[in-house]
Amino acid sequence: MKVSEFLEATKVLPLISREALTDGAPFIILSPHPDDETLGLGGLIAQACQVGQKVHVVVLTDGAGSHPQSVEYPPGRLVDLRKAEVRAAGEILGLDPAFVRYLDLPDTQAPLEGPQFDMAVRALCDLIQETGSKTVFVTWEQDPHCDHQAAAAIAKAAGAANPAVRLFAYPIWGWHLDPDNEVPGTPRGHRLDIAPERAVKHRAIAAHASQMSDLIEDDPTGFRFTAGTLAPFLGPYEYIYEVPR
Repeated sequence: MKVSEFLEATKVLPLISREALTDGAPFIILSPHPDDETLGLGGLIAQACQVGQKVHVVVLTDGAGSHPQSVEYPPGRLVDLRKAEVRAAGEILGLDPAFVRYLDLPDTQAPLEGPQFDMAVRALCDLIQETGSKTVFVTWEQDPHCDHQAAAAIAKAAGAANPAVRLFAYPIWGWHLDPDNEVPGTPRGHRLDIAPERAVKHRAIAAHASQMSDLIEDDPTGFRFTAGTLAPFLGPYEYIYEVPR
């Protein structure tokens, strides 16, 4: 199916409630970078936190690759900043900072195999057992970013070790694939209505100021969202794909 057709079909997936999506139980969001959790599922996080449902976020990489030439924000300072942004965004959404874990793998170098891959799988499996989570959300494996694809592979490996856990994927950069490219299958999944949480999600996204603004001005190669790249995350729905097992 062409990407354009796939994404149009995504926009009319059937609606689902938070309770049905998560069984009302604790759940985990695996985020490749410090901001993907807010962009993809900030509304879900806010809904769960409003009713005291436990949300755990695992941030896979350190985020240091977004502004590699900055002198004002060398890697160590940038990592600290991006973790602070995760905490600030989470607090806006109602997420306890104690429920966020950082695996600190190098940005753009998350593995698809090997010791660091195995470490990440073990960490996710341990958190599933520790929290009693029934659902894990991770970025879509078709997202055109190596860290997003690695996160998807890690979640699948953890899911294989915990077959009772349901896996869902949320698209980030998949929204910006070439519309004439092909993707396998047809979208199977759900839309979550986050209209009541939309304003708080927008504030949480803005808290990732290093990615959303000119906060870091001394790196002409540095990353920043544009109005176009940000648009898919500002609407009244969040989109979740079922991950085949």
